[in-house]
Formats: sequence, structure tokens, C-alpha cells
Amino acid sequence: MKPMFFGLRVGMLGLLALIPAVAQADTVLTEQNLSRLEAALPKLAKIKQDDVSSLHNVRLQRHCDWPRHANEVRSQQQGKSYLAEVDKILAEHQLSPSLFMELTAKASWPLLQSLQPVLAVTRQTLAFLPQTQRQQAEQLLAQTDNMTLVVEPCLSDADTRALRQHQQRLINLAGKLPGNILPLQPGFAVGTE
Repeated sequence: MKPMFFGLRVGMLGLLALIPAVAQADTVLTEQNLSRLEAALPKLAKIKQDDVSSLHNVRLQRHCDWPRHANEVRSQQQGKSYLAEVDKILAEHQLSPSLFMELTAKASWPLLQSLQPVLAVTRQTLAFLPQTQRQQAEQLLAQTDNMTLVVEPCLSDADTRALRQHQQRLINLAGKLPGNILPLQPGFAVGTE
């Protein structure tokens, strides 16, 4: 009986040793995927888009079905001449459209979180802004609120751990994402606590 118990203990220890590897695989926010994204972004940024501002109007629906998100965004951009070029760049970097969608949405989370104090002040000052600035601020608030409502429920425990691990890297990366909600401008820094 002792050899069987010993074998069971060794087997259990082996399974416990695999848990961190399995947990790491439960997130798209891996070192490999982030490196692929970082390598693809400069090429994606060079694509001449028909109307870059149209990306600011793209709204994700509230679900965690990333292939569906990719199809929905693609349909919102239907007929745009640059889509084939985007597909080619993603394929070069081994990023499927759905992986790209999930990766960029979740990679934006630290930036969304770090902007919350600024967004709260913006909400309080809306009534005092000139109409054009107020409309721009309202659009930014609607977009960030939408992204928060879409992304937060889709974050797994493994995602949350990866977000903590790569927080500053992801904040820097989010400023380079196509259609970024808040393009980082010279002199603008996003702080973290």
C-alpha cells in the first residue's frame, strides 16, 4: 500500500508543478504574444488608412467572444482598402484577427484604469467646456466607458496576474495601438501607482 500512496503523492506534486504553466496558458497576455504585438505595431501604424478617425467610432459589443468581436469590427470597417494589408501584417506576426482583438483590448486595460482619475475630473467639468470640446470629451468618455464595460468582465484571473506583471509595458504599448482611445502626445505621461 505504501508504494501506491507514494506514487499518488509524486503524481499530485507533478500536477501541482504544472498548475502555473496551465494558468499562464489561460491568458493571451503572454510574453510571446506581447512581443508579436510589439513587432507588428510599427508596421500597422504605417498603413495609410482611409479615415483614421473612423477607428474612434468603432464600438465593441458587451461579450467575450473574440472571434465575433473581430468579425463585428471588420464589418464596421467593411470596404476599407487597408484591411488586406492589416491581415497580411497580422499573419506575418502569427496573430489571428481574434487574437489581435483580444490582445489589444486586454492590453489596453492598464491604460483605461490609469485614466480613471482624469476621466472623473473630465466628467465634472463637462458643463463648463465649450460645445466642441464638450462633444470631444463626451465621445472620449463614451468610448472609455464602453471599453471598460467590454473588457473588465472578460479578464480572467490569469489575465489579471499578467496585467500586473506587464503593467508599465502595457501602458506604453496601449499608446501605440491603432485607434487608441487617447493617442499619447509629446509631454503627456500616464502615471501608475
